[in-house]
Amino acid sequence: MCKLSVVVPSRNGLAILKEFLPAIIREAGKAGGEVLVVDDCSSDNTSNEVLSLFPGITFLSRRSDPGFCHAVNLGMSKAKGSYLMLLNNDTIPGKDAFVKLVSVLDESRSNVAVAVPSIIRPDGSDDSCYRWGFVHGLAVTGEKIPGEEYPSGACAVWKRSVWEELGGLSTDYAPIYWEDADLGVRMHRAGYKMKMCSEIIVNHQHAATMGGSLQSEALRERNRFVFMDNNCNSSAERISRMCWLPIHLLLAVLRGNRAFTMGYIDYLKLRRDKE
Repeated sequence: MCKLSVVVPSRNGLAILKEFLPAIIREAGKAGGEVLVVDDCSSDNTSNEVLSLFPGITFLSRRSDPGFCHAVNLGMSKAKGSYLMLLNNDTIPGKDAFVKLVSVLDESRSNVAVAVPSIIRPDGSDDSCYRWGFVHGLAVTGEKIPGEEYPSGACAVWKRSVWEELGGLSTDYAPIYWEDADLGVRMHRAGYKMKMCSEIIVNHQHAATMGGSLQSEALRERNRFVFMDNNCNSSAERISRMCWLPIHLLLAVLRGNRAFTMGYIDYLKLRRDKE
């Protein structure tokens, strides 16, 4: 049986895959694993080129309703491994990183759901150290905030049984952002833990696919509110949201933070469409 399945979602990421996939394939092979690339409605000829360039992988292609969550869930459903790795297409695994992560899970207790390496961005920050918290009426994420850890969507290796029990990534966050924090909340509430493996390194060229456009940041803000609807529902949290929201909106206008105001408007539209 395949030990490890590495699921790599990609949207218009042909150039990125050409650069980063060789190292991913090499490290997966060392771990006795397979690589599945899920092309998420790309228009850059990914479907025609990737298999010819990398014939040893499994290639899956989606044609409608693009979304990171959809691509990942499809890849995981087709994977054969007892461990399932979610890996961004713009990552560079360190030597033997996958072998070491598999070993960690092999030796872990039953309540450990997932192993996460250090995920180093070009600026030196570490995705694996991010937590989410509820501060001044808003869900926030960051390295320094007090809050609950969650397995990064950039790189995490899950026990298959737990991934399936939790139901994978929520499609509420399509096309992208906040779905990894949401999965972390559900993981903790189900009684599972994550294993931090700071000595194992995976480098991440953060946002190489999505970029940092205003539209991208507005989408992140929209899904912040979706996340709060799903996970911040105590009476105290609801009151805090109601009291702080006018202040946050006013500050966004005064500071020219268009992403926040655009994201909130998009969130309201999303809610209205679902009603």
